[in-house]
Amino acid sequence: MIKRAAIAAVGLCGLATPSLATEWINCASPDGGASFDILVGTTDVLSVAGMTITVGDQVWATDPAYGPGDPVIVGQGFEDAETVRIDAVDPGVTTRIAELRLFKATEGEAIAIYGGTLRIPGHGAWSVSCTGP
Repeated sequence: MIKRAAIAAVGLCGLATPSLATEWINCASPDGGASFDILVGTTDVLSVAGMTITVGDQVWATDPAYGPGDPVIVGQGFEDAETVRIDAVDPGVTTRIAELRLFKATEGEAIAIYGGTLRIPGHGAWSVSCTGP
């Protein structure tokens, strides 16, 4: 009897589908030396739920769940039909940590393609291409 209940429970779990509340957009330089990963909400407006920024061995993250590193928060996030602009700042909102500037293009029902620049003051600037929703 317990075996049948276990089989039924496993079968019912297969019927449940997860809801997609957030998805990652991963942006990186061609050489892999710098990256800016953004966890965005699946809403009609830009909603940055988290981010991780790396350059060399230096890492910043909005939450330890997204990786080790120094704390960072969203300073601004803006999106229109053609661009995305996100600034990361320190928790005291006194220092800009990184600036991500992206152009996006879509065709038909295809997912958006992103490309642009990542600037990390004191470290450098890179061209980046992105994968994700």
